Amino acid sequence: MTIGELLKDERLAKAKTQKEWVGDIISTSYYAKVEKNKHRITAEDLLALLRRNHIDSSDFFQRLENNQDLIHEQEQTWSHMATDAVYHHDIPTLKNIVQSIKDSELPQDKKEEDALEVEGMIETLRIDYEKDYQPNLELQQKLKERIFSIPNFTKLKLQLYCDFMGFYDLDANKQIIKQIIKETANTTDNQIMLAVSAIINNFISASMSANHYDGLDYYISIVEKMPQIPELYLIKSSIAVHKYLIEYHFKKDEKYIDYCQKIAESYQLTGMKDFGKNVAAFIEQEKKKADISKK
Repeated sequence: MTIGELLKDERLAKAKTQKEWVGDIISTSYYAKVEKNKHRITAEDLLALLRRNHIDSSDFFQRLENNQDLIHEQEQTWSHMATDAVYHHDIPTLKNIVQSIKDSELPQDKKEEDALEVEGMIETLRIDYEKDYQPNLELQQKLKERIFSIPNFTKLKLQLYCDFMGFYDLDANKQIIKQIIKETANTTDNQIMLAVSAIINNFISASMSANHYDGLDYYISIVEKMPQIPELYLIKSSIAVHKYLIEYHFKKDEKYIDYCQKIAESYQLTGMKDFGKNVAAFIEQEKKKADISKK
């Protein structure tokens, strides 16, 4: 529930018209748009409205905070469900989450943002798993605009870009990543480092799948220089797989495949069976490509 919606609830509970409610604090037409979440109200005017209508401000803000907590909890639930659905390539569940968001009591702009992100997840799965895939260019453009409407490379912007970088070609991603590396070079924020390393990991994987291997050691070195912290363990191990596969690509030494397979086995032994299988399949794919090239 937004400030405008909560004000409307309070006004209706007191059986007042909008004109009676606002008096001469702000215009009735402006206030009507506040209730519809089309205009923001200043803190000064909000407090004046609460005083005029004998509403305890601490109670009002507590109700607002409690409601925001519930909204945040619901969004977290959707986020976890969506992540799990992507992991299991479950498009029907993602579609259900989109509908739940649209049917929720979130403010309209938040509904649109959250639903757009889950629709983007569906699009990424379609790219990877749908035969005769036809891109939803309008959706992809909306997501690109959403990402780069956020100023600076914040954690949110980096996470959104990481999730949807598949909508850009390799050259575009290379330019964006160079800027990200430049702007986050001195960060000590673990979450920023995690997002940057995940972006680099995705870029290396996409480059290798497209048979572009030259220059990837630079991106690998960026992640290797990051501190050895628990949050980065999974990404660093994935980067190691890429590093050894690139070594095998150029040197054809079987020890590098052995290293990769041991990492993939470790994933399965620690309960990440599907992830381990995907990594093993990627290793086999890259090995076959390298073996064909040396004949």
